[in-house]
Amino acid sequence: MKKITPVILFSFLILAQSTFAIEENNTTTKKSFFNFFKRNKTKVENQEDTQNKKQKKTKKQQFRIQEIKLPEVRTGRRPPLNQLSVMTIEDCVEYAMTHNPNLRVSQERINAAKSGIGQQRANYAPRLTGRVNYNHNNNNGTRIVNSQENSLGFNVGISEMIWDFGRTTAKINMAKYDTQSAQYDYDFDVLGVIYEVKINYYKVLSALANLDIYEQNVRINTLNYERTKAMFDEGLKSKIDVVNAQVNLTDSKIQLVEGQNNLETALIALKNSMYYEEDTDFIVKNTENFSFLKADYRKKVESFTTIKPPEETVKKTPDGLIMLSSGIEHRDIIQNFEFKPLSLTRKEAVDEALNLRPDLKSNEMLVLVQNESLKAIKKQYLPEITGDLTWGYTKSESTYSSPLQLGASVGLGSINPYGIHYQVKEGESYLDIALHNVNISKADIFWEVQTNYVNMRQLERKIPLMNSKVKATLENFELADGRYSVGLNNYVELQDALANYNNSQLNFVEAVFNYNVARETLLKSMGVR
Repeated sequence: MKKITPVILFSFLILAQSTFAIEENNTTTKKSFFNFFKRNKTKVENQEDTQNKKQKKTKKQQFRIQEIKLPEVRTGRRPPLNQLSVMTIEDCVEYAMTHNPNLRVSQERINAAKSGIGQQRANYAPRLTGRVNYNHNNNNGTRIVNSQENSLGFNVGISEMIWDFGRTTAKINMAKYDTQSAQYDYDFDVLGVIYEVKINYYKVLSALANLDIYEQNVRINTLNYERTKAMFDEGLKSKIDVVNAQVNLTDSKIQLVEGQNNLETALIALKNSMYYEEDTDFIVKNTENFSFLKADYRKKVESFTTIKPPEETVKKTPDGLIMLSSGIEHRDIIQNFEFKPLSLTRKEAVDEALNLRPDLKSNEMLVLVQNESLKAIKKQYLPEITGDLTWGYTKSESTYSSPLQLGASVGLGSINPYGIHYQVKEGESYLDIALHNVNISKADIFWEVQTNYVNMRQLERKIPLMNSKVKATLENFELADGRYSVGLNNYVELQDALANYNNSQLNFVEAVFNYNVARETLLKSMGVR
């Protein structure tokens, strides 16, 4: 029975060790201590098998990291508008969330931090030991018998840390809080991605609204040139008016070309912020507070030769002269524009920010990390309780032994009180730094939100005034157009009225764009997605 007991225990050790198998490519390779006694041929085969598995694992990891797909460079015209899909601002944000590689990097940081939790918990796992030894003893002397003895043996064992008085627990908590901090950093990166996509989306809407104004300006200047030339042929206007009308028409066309370029660059910037990978194009849609006349912007960008008002909308004077303001009431930029202010007080905005901001929460987690780190440092003075179980076999030329040892030990290890003292001082300083960073973050958020709130409210009050100005400049232009048609004012006054009308529209679009940017900036500073 005594001989059987060590064999059973040895089998138990091997079974326990096999539970810590190495998982590779969905297959489990169990390594036992018998591997040390296999033949060289078996070792070579195992090495080759391990190398092949490592290569497969590397290929698998490379396959996990998907390469960014770049769409084809556009070389021709866009397909018909009825074949294009519509992407709302929410659709663009959702697309960016699933394709932005920066968010994937942040996610991998979370996974790496989670691995740290497992690393610290592994301190409670059993440690396996194995050793093979060979001894040669040669005794020579004058009063003893010369002798030589050879012995060969091996031993295996399990050692496990039972308790270290909370030192490992503190390190596990450190890893947990660090993981939560990484999660909040990811949430903050998400806010940045959403903000960038939304701002670029509003830039596209702004470029399209401006393009509508430029097209209308070309349309007006085309009518003006045709009308002035007809009046010159009748002897009612001078040659200089015809030349000025032609110059203004050319300038409006140049402005339209620049507007088309701004639209293209705005679309590229939007797709870049989305990491757009599709070969198909899309069109954008109005938002709640960016709803100008050109709903969904399905209208085709017209060429210079087709920019003329429909015949049914052309107005004429009793003398048969065309009015420049013909059709404007059907294409005015502010028609059907709706504006819905954000119902939120300044205090509510600040309180929401202090409650939601992920970067503030990340700093608060770092305080807990430093606090647990300080606990772990201070507990270096405490001992560590471990349990050990070893079995060995030694065979010499005349004897053999097979001891089994089971025991527990309490030890302090190597302690340097002087060094630990300064480690504690360092940990206390890092904890104070983390607390100061939380206070700094709170103060920055407090004032940042209020600044963004005031900027948004100022632009909010500005929009209705800009709306009224557009209406007033349109009325002034219509009056100047009518007076010029009957010869009561000169060409300069007509062009000044037209320029004021166009500028007021462009300024109104810019004010709406700035308001939406200010609103999104406030929401981002509040931590609202």
